[in-house]
Amino acid sequence: PMITEIALLAAASAIAGASVFVVSRRHRSSPHPSSPPGPAVSDGLPSTPASAVRYGTLASASSWPAAKELQLIPPDHIDLERFNALLGDAHVLKWVGQPLEDIRRLFVKQVILDDDTTIDVETAKVPGFISISDPITVTGPSGQQVSAHAHAAEILERDGLLICTFQWHKERYGVPLDTRQPMEKELFQEAFVKNEAHHAGAIVPARRQDADGNWMDSYGAHNEPGSYHAGMYGDDGFVAVAQRLVFADFVSREQARGYTDSIICWMGLLNPFIKFPNDYNGGDPTAVHNRATLKTLLKNGALAALGDRRAVAFLNDPANMTYCAEYMYINLNSVLYPFNRAGLTAVLDGDAAKAEQILDIQARHNRREKTILTSASGSRDFENALQRNPSNPEFDAGNIAMPVVPADLPGLDQLMATNGYPVDPNSLPFPPFSISQILRRAFRVMLPRDKGHDQAKIAAAQSRMMKYVETLLAQQLGLDRSPKGNPKLKLLAEFSALVNQQLNREFDTYDEFDQVIDHLMAQADTMLVGYGDRTRFVPPCIYLELGQQDGDDNLPQGWGFHLETVGAFISQKAVSKPEERIPMEWRTIELQTPFMRGDDVKLMQGAMIRAGLELSADGIFGPASQGKVKEFQAMKGLEQTGVIDEVTRTALLV
Repeated sequence: PMITEIALLAAASAIAGASVFVVSRRHRSSPHPSSPPGPAVSDGLPSTPASAVRYGTLASASSWPAAKELQLIPPDHIDLERFNALLGDAHVLKWVGQPLEDIRRLFVKQVILDDDTTIDVETAKVPGFISISDPITVTGPSGQQVSAHAHAAEILERDGLLICTFQWHKERYGVPLDTRQPMEKELFQEAFVKNEAHHAGAIVPARRQDADGNWMDSYGAHNEPGSYHAGMYGDDGFVAVAQRLVFADFVSREQARGYTDSIICWMGLLNPFIKFPNDYNGGDPTAVHNRATLKTLLKNGALAALGDRRAVAFLNDPANMTYCAEYMYINLNSVLYPFNRAGLTAVLDGDAAKAEQILDIQARHNRREKTILTSASGSRDFENALQRNPSNPEFDAGNIAMPVVPADLPGLDQLMATNGYPVDPNSLPFPPFSISQILRRAFRVMLPRDKGHDQAKIAAAQSRMMKYVETLLAQQLGLDRSPKGNPKLKLLAEFSALVNQQLNREFDTYDEFDQVIDHLMAQADTMLVGYGDRTRFVPPCIYLELGQQDGDDNLPQGWGFHLETVGAFISQKAVSKPEERIPMEWRTIELQTPFMRGDDVKLMQGAMIRAGLELSADGIFGPASQGKVKEFQAMKGLEQTGVIDEVTRTALLV
């Protein structure tokens, strides 16, 4: 689903109207309205705006040597032949990217401005790579068995947890964004607006036994829904960009680790009870937008864990359902209520007895005992009301713990105030995005004004994008087939006229331009969607965008911690030093009984999809796949054998 309905047109029209905009200085906008400076503290400490805080504390475990440097995997250690042979999950949407020739171009998009101009746009900067796979060991490019968990576990020892955005850059590599004509809805929504971020989840520390029964440091995953990726990383063809939390300088390392541990605990507590909505990609506005609404949701999650039917009904209400990115956002903001006796008591309106019950559930889970979080409660009525979510197998097995949070860890807002940085008492440390912020960020990333490109052509592309967005929104709302009397069409026309009227002139400064956009956003709320509705969103891309730390003052301004991109997760199966690799061995794929199966079959099916053939990339080579091979061979003038031999394979992988 698109991020919004009519309000999205407002932001896009406002941004794209910048074709008449004269740039005179760098864009600066006011801080996010949810984080103004709070009142002066009363203990004699100086009162300083939260925006003045410096950040540099990592949530490292006590076992992590402060002077230790952690190595990321450099580009030349990625075996591109094997990396290209791993297919992700977007093939089900008929997206199969071109093979990469340089891993450093993975996050580069080609944007067509006009018939003569195509620019390369780096949509994300990634410092390096982190190796990972679901099995504990895999066969690497050297032919040796190597650990697929060690690198991730070491990163987690240093950083506490990682907020990841699963990217479709690999699945759509080589597919240009053509601004000369309307983009397909999926391409515009996923590639242009959301920068290919299709899912958000957390990679967290775990402990598990290896093949010999020895306990080892490992990783697991918290997602919404809990069953997503079975509590692990997922398909070897995935690429995910990881962000860590960096806390204010006055936060100690132990406190920072306490906050990330607390976030993990809240994830474990909420996951069985939080419900997943139909709109699962950031199009649904978040109900949690300040401290009061955050506390209400956390309180109902805690009460649900204690068997409260009213809390279950609250969480089953569609208005309170959360998709993957919103689930991460809620848990990041839970640092206001640490998962200790004081924090839980505050959430539960002073009920210390209930807080002790929650801590008892935590202790039993950490002993790998069954609790209401991992198995049926024994009450048929409660379970029928709950309609329990599919579980996270790694959490259920106790491999993902609920770490014990220091009893004296205060809420992050309290720690801010104690150190002279008071904040608005109803603000969130990690605020959501507004519609205009999402759209402005998309235009900044995909059609950059300050990267040495032809500014006149960039502006012309923005102007065209305005018209395409309007068409796409009309299709999304079903207005392209609506009768002329539909009141939404009238409102759309009135608002479009207002946009054109206010933007059809030159602007001398970014601030002046921003004021007009802000006015149009307010008008959009008033005219089209009602004041206060559909104004706060948490699409998966926000974690990547905030993690880039690239000086975009348009992004929401939180406090206490910020995100920083660490690296991109990539399959351990494709990682090795160049001198250690052995050539890949390809088998001939043909129809057999039983049917041939495997990643190589899936890859070839994906290549046929890329070539325009209709089939399913399920990794099973049956009669349907054999028929498609013959079609492909006919297309290329090859002998139609239905067998993928060396000649056909070479043609498929070009």
